Amino acid sequence: MKKKRSKTGLFVLPVVVFIISIIILAFGSRLLTESNMTRFSQLDKGWSVCYDEISLEDVTLSELTLSGIQKGTVITTTNTLPRKPIISPNIMFVGKMSIIEVYVDDEEVYTYGREDYENGRLIPKKYHFIPVNSAEITHELKIVYTVGEDDIFTEIAPVYYGTMHDLMKEFLEVHRFPIFVGGFLIVYSWLLYSLAIYLLLTGRRDLSMFFSSAIAMLLGLYTFTYNDIFCLLSDKNHLFYVMEFMTLYLIPLSVSVLLYTTHTNIVTVWQRLIIIINSLLPATILVMHLLNIIHINHFVSPFQIVILVEIVIMLPPLFIGLNKEHKERLSSETYTGVDADSYLLLGFIILIFFALLEIGKYNFIKFTGYTDRLFTSINYLTLGILYFIFCLFIYYFLYSIGSINSNYINKQLEGLAFTDTLTGLMNRAKCMQYFAAIEVPYAVVSLDLDNLKYVNDNYGHAEGDKMLRSFAQLLDKAFPTASILGRVGGDEFLVTIENPSDNICDKCIRDLEDYMDNFNDGIEKFTLSASCGYAYSKEIPGAGFEEIFFLADSRMYEMKEKHHA
Repeated sequence: MKKKRSKTGLFVLPVVVFIISIIILAFGSRLLTESNMTRFSQLDKGWSVCYDEISLEDVTLSELTLSGIQKGTVITTTNTLPRKPIISPNIMFVGKMSIIEVYVDDEEVYTYGREDYENGRLIPKKYHFIPVNSAEITHELKIVYTVGEDDIFTEIAPVYYGTMHDLMKEFLEVHRFPIFVGGFLIVYSWLLYSLAIYLLLTGRRDLSMFFSSAIAMLLGLYTFTYNDIFCLLSDKNHLFYVMEFMTLYLIPLSVSVLLYTTHTNIVTVWQRLIIIINSLLPATILVMHLLNIIHINHFVSPFQIVILVEIVIMLPPLFIGLNKEHKERLSSETYTGVDADSYLLLGFIILIFFALLEIGKYNFIKFTGYTDRLFTSINYLTLGILYFIFCLFIYYFLYSIGSINSNYINKQLEGLAFTDTLTGLMNRAKCMQYFAAIEVPYAVVSLDLDNLKYVNDNYGHAEGDKMLRSFAQLLDKAFPTASILGRVGGDEFLVTIENPSDNICDKCIRDLEDYMDNFNDGIEKFTLSASCGYAYSKEIPGAGFEEIFFLADSRMYEMKEKHHA
């Protein structure tokens, strides 16, 4: 009968993803943010912007788009700080790869990045906090940006003015979603790593669990660095800016290794080649950056091209290979209807979709200047990362269930193949398999049930079957330490005891005789008796099972002749 896989889960999951997305969009957007306009304000309008020979007045920073800005370009922005009834006001903004000079009332109060620029080093991203003496009067604010890299300066970051408490509150409100996602990913990574260590210590090594932990950690660190969390909390600006790019460059390596460890039989040569490329690329980028040959940010576009080529090369054969594996599982007797691979692939698709959505959002804002409180304040790449990890979790959950069910079915099928259906004892095939692998000292007991043919001929095979089942039950009771109990013929039985004591066979045979005597006091139409013979492997040193069994069988036949005498 052809088996079908239930696809309900694959239809339900996208619906769940859509509903959760709407909830998260609302959670991460500015709709839930309450700005204190008395003590805090975003200086977005009324700027004067000058660069090269261009001079712009009454500029709204959120609508300003810059292009073609080259290294060394000086961009001067000026505005008036509003009067605020606050104590200890501060200016806050983020600077990226640029020298920052801040003037209040034509007096320089802050500078950053000049030493790095003069030495040819990358100027790292940094959140700048500049205190202002008094908010009771208006101040003239001038911020001068000296661009440190070619074609990276496309917009001027928002400038905020208020108390330190309100500035930090604004940052946390705007970044609450990436803080949640990044924290979740890092904690999830440690949980996976702990589980992988536990499995390793218990002899169940699973390398894919380590790489899944690495993916979660890289995604968590990238979420924190990309969204400026580390940038705000620490002054290790160079470290975290390099970390932002390196975590991005290492994600494809961890994903490709995860695919290889979970699907080693699919397009093996291509997978290995991609792993090599994804290993060499980040290492080369890091070396060139540390040697100050090419800064790490200049590799983003080539990196994206390489990854796009890898996706085009790898995804089609991967889909074909996974479909082939699924068809093989579908025709297997151990298939349980659980297909974890579908969720792993769905996670990759969702991640790619949200990454493209983030790129589209960026370009939409860049070319139209349109900003919306709900849809443009969310980082969709962060959202895609979160869903990818959810799908990865579902993959492992279903993979574990499928493995457990498959093992259970295998044991059931093995039981059917190696079990005597009438008595429940092992059959001859299982006994032979067992003796082919045994490596410890053992004892073999050969037993022959007496009068089975007589009972079959005179009382019918139903009584004969009952006689066999009854004897098997007593045999199991009399040999509690047996390694294997088997029925190897119509009325022939076999017992094996590993590492036997010298008198164990005699004792167990006497117990069996006592049990048969008690059984025969009943009202059954038949009585139980058996001929027994045993042998120890130590009696013939170096001999195989056939010789030991022949000795036990010979002794059984000697007893059988006495019973029939």
